[in-house]
Amino acid sequence: MTLQDKRFAYLMGIGGIGMANVAALLCEAEWNITGSDNAIYPPASELLNRLPVSLKTPYSAENLPKEGPIIVGNALSRGHVEVEEALNKNLEIFSFPEFLRNFILNGKNRIVVAGTHGKTTTAACIAFLLENLGLHSSFLVGGQPRDFPFGGHSDSGDWFVLEGDEYDSAFFDKRSKFLHYFPHVLVLGRIEFDHADIFSSLEDIEKSFRLLLRQVPENGLVVAFGDHGTTRRIAENAPCRVVWVGEGEENDWRLLPGTDELCWTAKDRGEGGVRWKLFGQHNRLNALMSLATLVELGFDTGVVVNAISRFSGVRRRLELLLETENLTVLDDFAHHPTAIAAAIQAVRERQPNNRIVAVFEPRSNTTVRNYFQNELAEAFLRADDVVLGTIHRADKIPEAQRLNTDVLAQSIRRKNLSFIHLPNEEIPEWLKAHLTDEPTTILFMSNGSFSNVQSRFLDIYKKD
Repeated sequence: MTLQDKRFAYLMGIGGIGMANVAALLCEAEWNITGSDNAIYPPASELLNRLPVSLKTPYSAENLPKEGPIIVGNALSRGHVEVEEALNKNLEIFSFPEFLRNFILNGKNRIVVAGTHGKTTTAACIAFLLENLGLHSSFLVGGQPRDFPFGGHSDSGDWFVLEGDEYDSAFFDKRSKFLHYFPHVLVLGRIEFDHADIFSSLEDIEKSFRLLLRQVPENGLVVAFGDHGTTRRIAENAPCRVVWVGEGEENDWRLLPGTDELCWTAKDRGEGGVRWKLFGQHNRLNALMSLATLVELGFDTGVVVNAISRFSGVRRRLELLLETENLTVLDDFAHHPTAIAAAIQAVRERQPNNRIVAVFEPRSNTTVRNYFQNELAEAFLRADDVVLGTIHRADKIPEAQRLNTDVLAQSIRRKNLSFIHLPNEEIPEWLKAHLTDEPTTILFMSNGSFSNVQSRFLDIYKKD
């Protein structure tokens, strides 16, 4: 089956932000899209309402089309009413990365951004740079870039930027999503243990990344974070040229000290610097990875540098929700100890004298378990107060494997930080009651909805 044979696709599980971005990409590629979910909430609903898609809720066997292709979201599994109906009717089903590989990516020069952290921001930044170079590139990322109307875009140019997720593709395809993409250029960040529901160990995760490296052609390019041992060990075996980016002297592109500016030095390319809208060391590294990728591909340095100064980032990545004289409220997607620590450190860098209240929802399949029991306490070190929300679906996790909040409380309090564990619904009132005249930053962190705690707090705060 070729792209010309069919222009209809049904997206099962369209209510997730990732699938909503797939819908946007396919609509722009002139596919007719129908999708289903139990219910569709912001931010996905906000995106889908601006697209010419037909939405069906709730899930039902009657929703399915008479023929495929059907794209099945990876949150769905056997026993699901629409999954079972599709299998019983022998309809064509695909994971979304498999569908992209078969019908969308052919003939494109693919830039895949992979690694445990920073994928969305880096991929969005590279897509923004290509757009400013006038190359009419396509892209698909897992969040909402602030410089584009959607996180998925189809265009006529040769380049396609993809966020390369290591999570599995679908219930019938347990390969990492990125193994469908066959990158010409691979941007590889820090590789750490995550996704405890599908990977048993860091070594298990490394296998997927090693397979990804095998897909890069000899005339391809790998741009890798050189300061992290696991990433360096894996990328050293690349079959093509490798460019190292980081802070250490052994890197080809080195990030230099600076806060409001992105400053660097590059071998045989001299030094440079540019004003940069985002803050935090992790974001400066994301920017330098993006900049190095485009320059190493031969694009004009001056044009790339000028463009990167205008990049606005991605929603829910240190997104500013409110700023008054004494209160700043930020929302972040952090859900891994390394990302939590980086987000808090970024806030401490920007507002060194503020009281920082870190409000975290253990929601990912790893942080709800006790894999990071010790690392989580260390991650909050630069905060002043820690508010822990409801452990997501705690009843589904055996107690022996579940995050132990009592142990976490003891560890955090030993570091002279205040700690409280509250149900999500009680957090907004608690935060409001504990505000003082002291300049304060509240940093919400979750990779899910967080029961809309952020908006509920803002509503309570603005009433006074």
